[in-house]
Amino acid sequence: MDTFAGAVWSLLTATGGALSLTFIVAIFLGIAALTLLFLGSAVVALEQFARVSKGWGNRIRFGLCWSGVAAAGYLYQFHPELSAQPWTEWLRSWALATGNAIAVVAVVTLVVRALLKWVRPNRLAIGNIAVLGIGYSLVVGGSDSVGYAATPLAMAVAVAILIGLRRRGRRDPERTGGGEGERLLRVLCCALVPGLVIAWLLSEPNFELAAAGAGILQIYLAVILLGLFPLAGAGFLDSRGSSEWFIAIRYLMAKRRQTFISIITGICVVGIATGVWLIITVLSVMNGFERTWREEIIGNRAHFTVHHQLGPFGDYEGILEKVIATPGVVAASPYLDAEGMVRAPGGQIMAVRIRGVDPKRVGDVTDLREDLLSGSLEDLEPGATADGEDPAILIGNQLAASVGAHVGDSLLMISPFGGPQTPLGPAPRLERFRVVGIFQSTFFQFDEVFTFVNLAAAQAFKRTGDVIDGIEGRTTDFYRSRSVATEVRASLGFPFFTRDWNDFFPAFFQALKTERVMMFVLLTMIMVVAAFAIVSTLVMMIMEKSGDISILKTMGARDEMIERIFAIEGTLIGLVGTVLGVIAGVSVTGQIAWVQQQIEAVIGIDTLPASVYQFDTLPAELDFGQIAIAVGIAMVLALGATLLPSRQGARLDPVEALRYE
Repeated sequence: MDTFAGAVWSLLTATGGALSLTFIVAIFLGIAALTLLFLGSAVVALEQFARVSKGWGNRIRFGLCWSGVAAAGYLYQFHPELSAQPWTEWLRSWALATGNAIAVVAVVTLVVRALLKWVRPNRLAIGNIAVLGIGYSLVVGGSDSVGYAATPLAMAVAVAILIGLRRRGRRDPERTGGGEGERLLRVLCCALVPGLVIAWLLSEPNFELAAAGAGILQIYLAVILLGLFPLAGAGFLDSRGSSEWFIAIRYLMAKRRQTFISIITGICVVGIATGVWLIITVLSVMNGFERTWREEIIGNRAHFTVHHQLGPFGDYEGILEKVIATPGVVAASPYLDAEGMVRAPGGQIMAVRIRGVDPKRVGDVTDLREDLLSGSLEDLEPGATADGEDPAILIGNQLAASVGAHVGDSLLMISPFGGPQTPLGPAPRLERFRVVGIFQSTFFQFDEVFTFVNLAAAQAFKRTGDVIDGIEGRTTDFYRSRSVATEVRASLGFPFFTRDWNDFFPAFFQALKTERVMMFVLLTMIMVVAAFAIVSTLVMMIMEKSGDISILKTMGARDEMIERIFAIEGTLIGLVGTVLGVIAGVSVTGQIAWVQQQIEAVIGIDTLPASVYQFDTLPAELDFGQIAIAVGIAMVLALGATLLPSRQGARLDPVEALRYE
């Protein structure tokens, strides 16, 4: 019986695991399909606005503004160290980057304008699909990923077959050759085939092919952002005062009979605004936590350290001078680490780390001087200790509380090595230190484990010669610490190497980054739901206004005009929701402490006990790059949601729509 129950349980477990994996893969494919759908639809909507751009005034004004934004984004992404520089230095760099961006935007805009003028829309759509498909094929093919290469191809083939079967079932003689959608699907299938072939033939990844595909996709994205988007923005501004703009505004501001549609439109605006607001606020709080931990880590540690391949090394004065002479280094200090144990009055044994430092220099590379509650770094110097006195030591407040030590007390330190030989091996060695100061950082574990002595005392405790474990260095800006550390390693040469502050806690910072990305994806789903609400709103509006659309078409309105009407509606919904969301997100983030106080007053609970988190208010830091990404996603979803309803309205048959009017 037990064997049968175990077999049933194993079968259920395996089935549940398979279903879970299938569900996860389905979610991934669904998100990928939605991403491609909304991105492609947004590009088509931008193209519609770009084709109606007429005057050079709006093109120049929008191009200049967009060049400034692009320059700021470039500095944010590739030169984050400028954020710590004076604003005049940042402004000078931004002006130079803006000048270059203006030239690039002007050239790309002229190229895109020529393509829109001389290439028919259907051929341009085919070219877009071909470029995207080839770029993706090279990336997944060069990465030797057969599954990633086969999945989109299989999906495209399946969709093409379903559309073909549906068309044949309708027996429409005028569409025996297939519509535009089927032609685009055939082009996409042909573009994806090379990726599957390359992935099948390669025995190992070919990163050159993958880099070529990534380069194609990056160039395509640059053309969209630097060429098509400025033209589309100018076209949107040119649309003001036109008949399309007038009709779109009238449809959004529905009268008595269409009050329900107006309510749904308001819900769409609120959905977009809520998504943007929550993304900005939540990510800002997560940024605040990361900044707090980063500052504490950097405060307790140097920006980078220098080590020897073979371990401790001597003759470090010359090495120290070379490190300090490196451009970007403002201070450096040698150190030596040793392990020890402290005996508490109750007999407890506590493990500690003894760090030997140079008292004159350590305050320039860490925040130890600012963290001192009592005593000073000068008390650590060898000359401050009289002959016959115990060596001086600085301990953390948590360790002092655990062992009951105060300034002036004697502290018994136990070294696990170096004592007299016994039949069971070397005995522990005891050495006394005199507490001359107590420090307190915001890291509980740091205050409980770390102690500081001068270099000579650490070398005597560890029974080594005049050697050190490494050199700590501080740079002008911790964002540039990795590049400065690379220069230090290059100047010192083999066998020295360096470690950046990011290398001390890589798993911790990676976990914070992963949590931030997952939170961003989850909160984006709010805007995705709002985008589908925009689709349903526009579809209901088209059904309600089918008679008006038919009259417009009988009066000579072209399909492109009908599409632009609903594209303007979706764009306005996205713009209003995005602006409200940004205002709400920035406002709440700026007053996050007040919001926390009100919540605590209502629920009567201390949400952030200082004894646990080392701070009692939520930290928050606005990141303009994340705000820009949230705004971009909101507008892509709003623009992408307009394509299918606008195409449905444009293809409305006036005769059928007016038959029962």
